[in-house]
Amino acid sequence: MTRRTALKWLHWIAFGLMAYFFFVEPENVRQLGGAALATHAGMGTILAIVVALWMTMYLRKGLASRAGPKLPGWARATHGVMHRAMMWGSFAVVLSGALAGFAAPYAIALFGVIPLFPGRGGKGVHDTLTELHELTFDVMLIGIAVHVVFHLWRHYAVRDNALRIMAPKVLHKYL
Repeated sequence: MTRRTALKWLHWIAFGLMAYFFFVEPENVRQLGGAALATHAGMGTILAIVVALWMTMYLRKGLASRAGPKLPGWARATHGVMHRAMMWGSFAVVLSGALAGFAAPYAIALFGVIPLFPGRGGKGVHDTLTELHELTFDVMLIGIAVHVVFHLWRHYAVRDNALRIMAPKVLHKYL
């Protein structure tokens, strides 16, 4: 598998997981009790694996994307900054979630099966770290929205086929 293909897979898996976390927050499914948190922890661990792979690729070889020649100066200047912010923002969301889970005063198991955190933390620290996790996720959602708008603008206004670069080939005929 080429680096670009791997990045496409990681990109869309991460996007799908972020969408999942946006639509299914633990507060929204409280009626499921501990199963909601166990599923959140399990999906978060999958996201952590994706982010770890992606960050490893980024730290070893840098960004795979480059600002296209059709972009105006301001867009060229923000292109790399935006993509680095997405990388580090994803890392911050995963790290803050892991810290919140580690500080939980109750045990957490991935999908209710695999023990992850023992549940020896304090309620005050856990609540603070949970708030930090929610804040980093909200900031990341804003970053994702800006990222999406930027690439839609590139594709449709600048007409540099930006969406084709990261879209699976099966979708290219629609772009």
